[in-house]
Amino acid sequence: MKSSRRPLPVYVPPRTVWSVGLQVLLLAVCWLAIRQLYPVLTLLAVVLLLSIALDRLVRRLERWGLKRGLGVACVALLLLGLMGLLVGTLAPMLVQQLQSLAQTMPERLQQLSQAPWVQELGRKYNVHISPEELVHFEPAAVAGGAIDILSSTLGLVAAGITVVTLTVFSLLFGADLYESILQWVTPRRRAHVRHLVGRMREAVGNYLAGTLLVMTIGGTVAALVALIQGVPYFLALGLAVMVLGVIPMLGSVISAVLVAFTTLATVGFKKAVIALVLFMAYQQLEANVLGPIVQRRAIRMNPLLIPIVALCGGALAGLAGVVVAVPLAAASQVLVQEILRDRHNTWRRAHRRELAQHEPGRSAAEEGLLFGPSEESPRYAPPHGPEPTDTHEPPGRH
Repeated sequence: MKSSRRPLPVYVPPRTVWSVGLQVLLLAVCWLAIRQLYPVLTLLAVVLLLSIALDRLVRRLERWGLKRGLGVACVALLLLGLMGLLVGTLAPMLVQQLQSLAQTMPERLQQLSQAPWVQELGRKYNVHISPEELVHFEPAAVAGGAIDILSSTLGLVAAGITVVTLTVFSLLFGADLYESILQWVTPRRRAHVRHLVGRMREAVGNYLAGTLLVMTIGGTVAALVALIQGVPYFLALGLAVMVLGVIPMLGSVISAVLVAFTTLATVGFKKAVIALVLFMAYQQLEANVLGPIVQRRAIRMNPLLIPIVALCGGALAGLAGVVVAVPLAAASQVLVQEILRDRHNTWRRAHRRELAQHEPGRSAAEEGLLFGPSEESPRYAPPHGPEPTDTHEPPGRH
């Protein structure tokens, strides 16, 4: 006999519907705000990384007797000096190389078109291209490209000055802002949160110090190779390679192209090939030996995870994501380790309670010897045995 009962309709209160709808709407608004503020957030991420990296230098100056404000001023002047040196030496180098390339391009294309292998490919695939067709430029296109390059350069200079200014303010007033944010944490967990954030800052600082070491070595190698090859403005080339070293993986490719193009435009094809081979050999040494060793000691992260994290950051946020992904992963690794340690402690305490329930006759001394001191009990318990229950004297007897 079939049951005549019908399933009761599911009743959802209107309050629940409104709550879920408002949460979805809030998430959509947050997503749109993040998309609109993406350039500002990227700039703030660069400022945060620079502040963490330069805070150690400021503290070192404080230990040498300088006040913090004076130390921050010295660091700001150092940053502005490096920016001025980079722009002042790199701009003339680029102008000279572009002029040299424009003057020698027709001759080089003529030599290339007369090469045997190029003529063989032309006869095989019936393709004939003259050097005049390759060197044909439209004046409007050249003028538009020059304006775009000039505007991009001015934008980079303005962004650099903004980053330096915000970094100075962060070094001066960042500690007060951090302490005010910590006031929102309960006093019981405030010391724990401060210790955890300190460990995360240390991990990011170690990564930045290791990256700075690798960048310095790469820039020095590029400058030495350019100096030996007789390339003018070798100092600017070394500084450019050093700055590009902050980009994981992609920076090495751009650096190799820059070294080859600079050497080709100034001293010729043979020396350009030699410089490219030498620099690529160093890059293999850096990528497979130097970089993993330094970064593993700096952030204690598996070397396999570093390129994976960089690729994921690039897929999510482009070039800025590649730069920020590894330091963010270093800080996240400290947070994950802390969460795992808390969970292991919780599982250990639960295991002890379960054992204590199954063996109620176990003494405190035996449990401490077997499982070690717990966080809820003192580190030492006197070895008192179980008190007898039948040795009490009757009342009135002395």
